[in-house]
Amino acid sequence: MDELEFRRRLFADPNDKDVIAQADTDSAKQRLVKEMQDFDATLHSALDISVPDDLVQKILAKQQADTDTSSKQSAEVKQLAWYRRFKAPLATAASALLAVSLYFATSVHAPLKASEHALQHVYYEAEALALTNEVQLQVVNEKLAMFGGKLESMPGKVTYATFCNFKGQRSLHLIFQSEHGPVTVFIVPTDSNDAAGANERFADERFGGSIKPGERADTILVANLDTPLEQYQTAVNDSLRWL
Repeated sequence: MDELEFRRRLFADPNDKDVIAQADTDSAKQRLVKEMQDFDATLHSALDISVPDDLVQKILAKQQADTDTSSKQSAEVKQLAWYRRFKAPLATAASALLAVSLYFATSVHAPLKASEHALQHVYYEAEALALTNEVQLQVVNEKLAMFGGKLESMPGKVTYATFCNFKGQRSLHLIFQSEHGPVTVFIVPTDSNDAAGANERFADERFGGSIKPGERADTILVANLDTPLEQYQTAVNDSLRWL
């Protein structure tokens, strides 16, 4: 199994026995396997939300009660009362689902635009912006190689590098430090058959962002409003190479 095949199979199934065996004598590969397995386990545990055993019976009973109600207004009032009686387990499940959707964005058909999702993702992981320990470029490229790419350099010290789920697409989430503050970079692989769209700029009251579509991956940058994003976008894309 060559290097590219190893990474493709690991990407598809972190628990592939042949892939695990291939990594036995290589510490870098073992580290990648462990990280991908942890990421996969996190996804599964976050989505493993228990449902009350009698939920179906309660829903059916409520529907029957609504059918027997002569007034639409009274039916709505009873529906609200029913919800309050069972709101504790439902609210817990709803909260968990919301948290998962905000971070992992597991639905490919999520209504959020890429720009909105990028901002939401940055806010959700705001604590990562304050990290200061350097992540070596070699470590970054070990992860980026999963997508068949590498970075020759970065325009600042990298302090965060991890896989993330960007609108249903497993992607690379980086943060580097600039003189204008931390800059978040999402490298989101794309289908080579899709036509590249136009560059896009976006912003809210705190952050500005830039999206540059590419044939193999889109690069999305998010940073403080006074950050020269075009400069850093060019630097990142000029250093990105595909194997």
